[in-house]
Amino acid sequence: MPFARKVTGVLGHRKSLVDAFMEEDRLLRHRLTECPREFRECSGPNGNLSFKETLAHIAFWEDYTVNFFSCKIDLGSRPLCPPVDFENLSRKSMEDYSQLPFGEVLGRYLEAAGAMIDFIQNKWEKLNERERHDFWVPLKHRRQHRLVLFQTLDDMMAQLDPAPASLASEA
Repeated sequence: MPFARKVTGVLGHRKSLVDAFMEEDRLLRHRLTECPREFRECSGPNGNLSFKETLAHIAFWEDYTVNFFSCKIDLGSRPLCPPVDFENLSRKSMEDYSQLPFGEVLGRYLEAAGAMIDFIQNKWEKLNERERHDFWVPLKHRRQHRLVLFQTLDDMMAQLDPAPASLASEA
């Protein structure tokens, strides 16, 4: 019976992880539908990433994550990447994505999000405990970028609100 509980626990954990990831994605997509087109490529105050840049950044790192952990699982399929300068890699990816139209970046984000969900659903059990722990880093990274993006969008939307009626009559 302990084995059955362990399997149920793993399956429950994987399902809750997929559910949490899908909820993060749902929130991001919902916010996109509310975002005026003119804000999608505008950087926020203090150099915060635009919606397009945020999607590009998340897409790049989720794709990198899936490829990296897939290589760890199936060592015979592809060599693992050599040590990487993550700052330069991130900067280069942002430069590449900046040349693309918003729709293309959104498409790449959707592909990367789908690959993450597929990875969690189908390969999570193949990761050892340390790898599962390490896998949480990109998930937390995604959440942090989503929260900053939402605050940036809230600040930008607040600037669109008309002045209170008493001030508008004075104008």
